[in-house]
Amino acid sequence: MTAIVKADAKGRILIRGTERGRQYMVSAQNGGWWITPVPEICAPKKRREWRGSKMSLAQHLEALADSGLRIEQAGNAKEPVGPCRF
Repeated sequence: MTAIVKADAKGRILIRGTERGRQYMVSAQNGGWWITPVPEICAPKKRREWRGSKMSLAQHLEALADSGLRIEQAGNAKEPVGPCRF
């Protein structure tokens, strides 16, 4: 089905056949607009519980240092942190 629609005063158009609350992806391709429903994401059926790491943080950092990781303290590390910008 092809239809010509006119946007309202706020630039919105009505798409018939959509479901309430469902998300749709709109993309511009081949000189037109393609509207596809976003696939619903569901949790995996089998969930495993994480039993924790077999090594401590110090052991992990030691292994990273052995492979070439170098951590240096920044020059402004002792200065107070400014207010959040967000």
